[in-house]
Amino acid sequence: MLSLLRFRSFHGQIDLSYYIRIVWGLAHGRLDVPLVQAPHLVGLHLEPILLPFAILARLGLPIAPLLLIGQAVAVALLPLPVYRLARRRLGSDGWALWLALGSLLYPTVTVATLHDFHPVTVALPLLAAWLDAIDEGSWRRALGFGALALACREDIALQLALPVLALWWRHPQWRARLVTVAGLLLLYFGAYIVAIQPHFLPKLGSYGLHFASTGTNVSSGRELLFLLLRQPLRFVASWLTWDRLRYVIELLWPLGFLPLLGGRLAVGALPILAINFLSSFPRVRSIESHYTTAMVPFLVMAAVVGLSQVRDLLRMRSRRELVWPLLAGLMLLLSGSHLLHGGSPLAIWSSRYSVAQFGDDSEAESLRRAIAAVPAGASVAARPGPLAHLADRPRVISPPEYDDGQPVEVVLTPDAAPSTEARIGNQKVTPH
Repeated sequence: MLSLLRFRSFHGQIDLSYYIRIVWGLAHGRLDVPLVQAPHLVGLHLEPILLPFAILARLGLPIAPLLLIGQAVAVALLPLPVYRLARRRLGSDGWALWLALGSLLYPTVTVATLHDFHPVTVALPLLAAWLDAIDEGSWRRALGFGALALACREDIALQLALPVLALWWRHPQWRARLVTVAGLLLLYFGAYIVAIQPHFLPKLGSYGLHFASTGTNVSSGRELLFLLLRQPLRFVASWLTWDRLRYVIELLWPLGFLPLLGGRLAVGALPILAINFLSSFPRVRSIESHYTTAMVPFLVMAAVVGLSQVRDLLRMRSRRELVWPLLAGLMLLLSGSHLLHGGSPLAIWSSRYSVAQFGDDSEAESLRRAIAAVPAGASVAARPGPLAHLADRPRVISPPEYDDGQPVEVVLTPDAAPSTEARIGNQKVTPH
């Protein structure tokens, strides 16, 4: 499995170490996150979906493979709800199968699967299954999948709330209940952002990095939310740029712009799109970024609905069945986008896949020897790649970006030989 090869060859980035440490902490009752100087793991996100991983880690399963394999299995389930929706909307098992497989070609899917671990990637099939359930009118199933998706990240509450409100016109008899559900979702998000998160934000938080473009010193989600409520027009005006328009086009062209015709489902992508519009963090506004992941189910499922609407329109004007040409065109677009932006070996022109990212480099063997020499439980400083192999312990840091300035017992540094040395206090330990 490529994600495991990337981890084992020390090409993982800081997010993998971050989540390994969080899962280890949950499993051992350590709820701080020293990697980013957070006093509590709810300081950046609310992600209860990590609890099952922590239980399995407590039973002795290695955390990194557990996270990476679990994420890959979740992504592999994405075609199932896509298939259900497409079969119901298009009335053909064959067309539904092609669309289901095509969902895996959307570039963000493979990029998010192969590059570290993020709970929001686990939410891909859950959000798609939720959309399938509400489109079918299966409310109990929607409640179950919605709750599971919400456990993956707090801002998914915003994504769930908008499609629920969009059902207002379709189901007038359910309006009171729909408004209640949407209100509870917004309350869940608001309570976390306003009342919980500010007390546990890390010293090295990402709000200042992500939202420096607001022109103010935003240090929490609460400050950002209140700023948006006070000055909404200021941000709407700032969004009218070519960079943001290019981002929208980049998201839509692999799906033939069909999500624009499935608006009732596509609206769930808007909260994440708005957050990414606000961000000034490098590469956030890219189809190759994991920050786009949570939008994918809404775009793909809306594209299926859009395709069914185009099919119905063509049927009204012609007796010929024209879905196959449309489907073939959509598959060509998805395949082309994957070649250009995907994260698999098929993405031959993408910057997000390279064979070198999944194989050993000249330092790999010496790093393995150095890691084997690190005592269990010792505090460690290392770069993100090797750090992911040592993050299941009470304290880890990754200088210079994530460094609290306090001493550690082990500093893992590659030398020019190439070899790796572990320094424990003033003692120099050289692996052989």
